[in-house]
Amino acid sequence: MLKNVLNPKNCIDKKVFEKKIVSIQERLGAIQRALREAHIPVIIVMEGWDAAGITHSTKEVIESLDPRGFTLNTIMQPTDDERVRPFMWRFWIRTPPKGRIALFARSWYSRAISAEMQRTSWTKSLEGGIISINNFEQQLADDGTIIIKFFLHIDKVEQKHRFEEREKNPLSAWLVTPALWNLHNAYDLSFPVIDHFIEETNTAFAPWHVIDATDQNFAVLEIYATLIKTLEKTLNDRANGKTIRHNEPLLPKKHPLKRKTANRTQDISCVKKECIPIVDHLQEEMLRTQALLYKRKIPLIILYEGWDAAGKGGNITRISRHMNPRGYDVIPVIAPDATEQSHHYFWRFINYFPKAGHIAIFDRSWYGRVLVERVEGYCTECEWKRAYREINDMEADFIYSTGGGILKFWLEISKEEQLKRFNQRKSDPLKQHKITEDDWRNREKWDQYEVAIDEMLARTNTKIAPWTVIGSDDKWTARVKSIEAVTSYCKKLLE
Repeated sequence: MLKNVLNPKNCIDKKVFEKKIVSIQERLGAIQRALREAHIPVIIVMEGWDAAGITHSTKEVIESLDPRGFTLNTIMQPTDDERVRPFMWRFWIRTPPKGRIALFARSWYSRAISAEMQRTSWTKSLEGGIISINNFEQQLADDGTIIIKFFLHIDKVEQKHRFEEREKNPLSAWLVTPALWNLHNAYDLSFPVIDHFIEETNTAFAPWHVIDATDQNFAVLEIYATLIKTLEKTLNDRANGKTIRHNEPLLPKKHPLKRKTANRTQDISCVKKECIPIVDHLQEEMLRTQALLYKRKIPLIILYEGWDAAGKGGNITRISRHMNPRGYDVIPVIAPDATEQSHHYFWRFINYFPKAGHIAIFDRSWYGRVLVERVEGYCTECEWKRAYREINDMEADFIYSTGGGILKFWLEISKEEQLKRFNQRKSDPLKQHKITEDDWRNREKWDQYEVAIDEMLARTNTKIAPWTVIGSDDKWTARVKSIEAVTSYCKKLLE
């Protein structure tokens, strides 16, 4: 895509530029207000060669915008906290809510290419980065985010000229470092890599716009023209009732799991007094396991899903009781608040993804998309069908990019046992806070949840992140099996 872009005729006289720019900026300002009213999120990516004018072009764009409605993200080398997170984490948390614009002066592209080319097997890693980025952008675009990506292109001769001009100026000389000259010397080597990266991430949902940036005035006007054309079309489509048209979601292959027979009839019932010493021993082992994960900087996600009153809280309590509290977090998931609803549904969960060596325990999770949101009609059929593949991709990306693990539990109980526990909670003053009207209402839709659960388990039971189903009619048996599963999984992870 970088070839045949540069043209000596791509030049705008300064007077012509100044005459055009005022009305163009006013137009983009009006578009920003319309986007806010329509609750449409926008991501603008500015990429390009060093000295191609990323800062200048970004500055020109934001001059036309209301600062209360956009966020500028200048992406530099990752901070210490960002280094110990999944690669895409720091970009996910910067995605805009509905009605706002997020500008990225450099982005996941620069960081992916920079990070991967430093590795010995960078070619293979680069392909993995392309997959992760395309998944990330498609998930946002499918959710309604408009993604506009610019690559500012200059040739090697022009780059050298700009470096030399900056070195002559005392106010800008500090910007030209030996590292930049090294990158300049590697221009010819980098060109095919960057060109390939752009080609492979030039998608219908997030296309690239390669701009000849030899003349900065020309580049700025081209950027404005593209922004205005893209955003006005989006607004007109929405005003005319045209919604985002999605192809029928490609559903992952099913890998069914037995929930009832295999996990109830084969369970060996044991009384509380027999289980307590087993749990105590496993808790001590869990502490040692936690220390090894921390030492080797391996992050771990443990998530619990299950029927209401299936014992998720009790299992989490037993797993974490003897663990070092500085090395884990328990994330209780409730209905999303207004801020969370204004973002992609992954956003509020990815915010809590663990650092290297830490453990995040989710009491319910992103699987709500294909359970409660599906059954209760909080999302469309297309959205919950699309979520199966989105979830599988997201979990695989976490594991591959961090070297960590995800352990997923489904706690299964019978309808009769659930009713028994509901009544116990209702009559016990110390447990009444655990039972709500929503629990009773969800119980009335038991059959609908049965269908949703079976499909969820079958379509997201992947080789890299499989489900563990635990029969939980006997609470203490379930707790023993849960901790055993965690310690066993961690041993394999450490190996």
